[in-house]
Amino acid sequence: MSAPALVGVLFIIIFVMMHLYKRYRRMHYDLLVWDVTKGHRWVMIDVFTEMTYCNVGKFPIKHGAKCSSCGICAEDGNMREANKKIPCKPLSLKGDGTPHQWIKGNLPACSSCLICGSECGKLRDICDRKCVWCKLVVHDDCDSNGKFCDFGKYRSVIVPPHCVELKRVGLRGRRHLIVSKAQTPSYENWKPVIVLANTKSGNNEGDTILSEFRDILNPAQVIDLHEMKPENALEWCHLLPDTVFRVIVCGGDGSIGWVLNAIENLKLKTPPEVGILPLGTGNDLARVLEWGEGHNTEDGIEGMVDKILAAKTVFLDRWKININHKKNMGISRPKKEMIMNNYVSIGVDALVTLNFHKSRLSRPWLFANRLINKMCYFTYGTKDVLERECKNLDRKIRVWLDGEEIKLENIEGLVVLNIASWGGGCRPWELSDSKHDFNPARYDDGLLEVMALYSSFHIAQIQVGLASPILIGQARHVKITLSDGNAPMQCDGEPWEQHPAEINIAYHKRATMLAPVHTDTQ
Repeated sequence: MSAPALVGVLFIIIFVMMHLYKRYRRMHYDLLVWDVTKGHRWVMIDVFTEMTYCNVGKFPIKHGAKCSSCGICAEDGNMREANKKIPCKPLSLKGDGTPHQWIKGNLPACSSCLICGSECGKLRDICDRKCVWCKLVVHDDCDSNGKFCDFGKYRSVIVPPHCVELKRVGLRGRRHLIVSKAQTPSYENWKPVIVLANTKSGNNEGDTILSEFRDILNPAQVIDLHEMKPENALEWCHLLPDTVFRVIVCGGDGSIGWVLNAIENLKLKTPPEVGILPLGTGNDLARVLEWGEGHNTEDGIEGMVDKILAAKTVFLDRWKININHKKNMGISRPKKEMIMNNYVSIGVDALVTLNFHKSRLSRPWLFANRLINKMCYFTYGTKDVLERECKNLDRKIRVWLDGEEIKLENIEGLVVLNIASWGGGCRPWELSDSKHDFNPARYDDGLLEVMALYSSFHIAQIQVGLASPILIGQARHVKITLSDGNAPMQCDGEPWEQHPAEINIAYHKRATMLAPVHTDTQ
């Protein structure tokens, strides 16, 4: 073979390999983990509510720091020494099993010794021990139970550290640890959990939630979406492609949509089942799936894990929205495509969301409290009662349900629903006397519910049960044309100003979700 031909062949081989590598990188992401060799994952505590001892100095402390992974406590000045002397909860171990890892003192109230059965922690001193994995407690004078830990009550959701391999990657000075390999443990009925939350969204509940989950699980299973994308967290599903993972999304409807989109884009061999721990405001999807309107702190994180263990699998319809803009002076805006899980609206309902969104972008520090957010929504809704920016919407839009055009009344808003809950807990389809003319609203029947709104005041009346919406119909395909001027529009809480366009909403596919077993309500 001549030299030019050889160069051409090498060029083709390199091109193909680069293409395959780029394709691989689009599907595989680095699952970054905390480097426990550099110290504990400290959380500062202003005031300890129970008697607490410093694990370094052995004396009582009223404030200080607590490791969110292994649970040791330290006075502010002893944190560095604790990092050197006391090992943290390991993410990865070599060998065939994980030994108990005992930490001294600060035991739960009324703890009983695993060996002798008598009460632990009775002395006015730091005494006795607890395993960071199985949470069993033993006296200092009693022998620990067995060579390896069995991970206790929650073994079926924990990824054991002896089943995880880590690798250090990156350039010098910016090297970090990632999970490189994982294997399935030897016991049956193993359905590990991945926990996702954004510590910087909402009212910052996510930080506390993630700390509590790290105490129960392998910390590598607990991901902060402020530090990593959901695609990185879902690398677990590539490492163990035949394992059914359960993903707990701690957040609102926006976070859930983000995770569901990531699952779909990754084209996983075994897609995970998605449960919800609702945080923030709204949470319409969490309400419909019966996870509640917000996090119930009385149940604790263990109560949430218990719910996940007992949860049943359900399916959620997802819908694709295609927006084709009309030409203006021969030029049209780019096409827009998105996925809808909850509902999409145009008009007065979206206007309130758009105004709230603009204010939150300009003053994010002001919108960190659920009560303040609700007050702002109320304020913008009241303001529009007077201004009526969306009046005569029926003259701007036309609507087709399964190809049949619908005649509209004098309205200011149109809402297309996939789920029964709307506007932070309101169930509009159940309020109308004409609901018997239609099928019940469900999230898995391949049907959309379409309703109209007279005004902002009409929305307020619906939400307190003093009025009912205008039920237009149900359909498998909805087409809306906006022909005159702009109109506010929103999809699952993400608002924008919509220009003249043809908007088509059609069935896309369904997602695998989890719902508590105590209800069949949809």
